Amino acid sequence: MADDPPTFSEVLSAAIQHRGLSLERLRSRLDAAGVPVSIATLSYWQSGRSLPTRSRSYLTLVELERILGVEPGELTQLTHTADGRTRREQFEWQTVIPVRDLATQIIDDLGIEMQGRLTRVSMMDRVHVRADKSEAMQHSEVVWRVERQGRPRWAVVLEQDADTEATPRIEAVFGCSVGEVVKVPARRLLVAEMVAQRRLLRGEHFLAEYRISYGHTVTPSFRTQRAVADTVRTLGLSVSFDPGTLPTRVTSGFQSVMGQPPQAPLPVPLTGTQTQAVWVDARPGVYSLMWEWD
Repeated sequence: MADDPPTFSEVLSAAIQHRGLSLERLRSRLDAAGVPVSIATLSYWQSGRSLPTRSRSYLTLVELERILGVEPGELTQLTHTADGRTRREQFEWQTVIPVRDLATQIIDDLGIEMQGRLTRVSMMDRVHVRADKSEAMQHSEVVWRVERQGRPRWAVVLEQDADTEATPRIEAVFGCSVGEVVKVPARRLLVAEMVAQRRLLRGEHFLAEYRISYGHTVTPSFRTQRAVADTVRTLGLSVSFDPGTLPTRVTSGFQSVMGQPPQAPLPVPLTGTQTQAVWVDARPGVYSLMWEWD
C-alpha cells in the first residue's frame, strides 16, 4: 500500500545509492571503524533477505548511519524481529538497571535520554576493598561516541548491596562534571547526572572518568557489577584487596536481566591482592566479579 512505511532494506538501498558507495567500499569503511561485516551480509540486508536483529549488530547500524549520512536511529528503528518487535524493544535498557521502577522515573525526571545520544565504546571499573571487607572506592573510565550533536549527559545508577548510614559520594575526575544527584537512602539508591565538559559533534569520541567513595558497612562486600544496555567493545572489572584480608575464591558471571542469578560463574585467579575480568564485544546484560570470604 502507498501509505506503508519504508522497510529497512528500502532505506538502506536508497542511502547506499545516494552516497554512491559499492558494497566493497562500504565493507571497507565498516572494517576501518572496527565493526567488520561481510559483503554477503550487507547484500542480504540490502535485499531484505535478512535483518541485523542481533544485539551486537547495533554498533554496525550506528556506523552505517554515520557513513551513509542518515539521521541517527533512521535504520535501527526499522529493524524488527520475527514477532514484530524492534531490536530496542526486544532488549529494554531498563532491564539492566538496579531498582528499575524508581531509577527509571528519576532518570526521566532529570530529562536524560539513555539511548540514541551516546554509544558506550569501552568501560573499565576498578574497585578497592578495605581490610574490614567493605568497599572503599570505585574508579570508572568510559569512552563514549557521540551520536547526536550537543553537550552529552548520561546517568550513573548506583544501588548499594549493604546497609550503611553513609551515603556514597560521586566526583568527576576527568572529561566530565557531576550535575544533579538524587539520593534515596530508603532504597539504597543514588542516581547522578553526568555532563560532558563541552559540546561535541556527532561521531566524536571522549573519555570520562569518575570516582565513587563509599562509607564503611557492617555487611562484607561480595561483588561488583556493571550493567550495559548495548554491546560494548571492551568491558573490564577489577578489584584490589587489602593485603591482610584476601578472599578465598573469586568468580565472574553474567546475567541478562538485573536481579537474576549469574549464569554459569567462572573461576577467576587472584594474583597477589588483585583480580580482574575482561569481556570483548560484551553483549547487553549485567557483568559481575564475585568473591567469597572465610
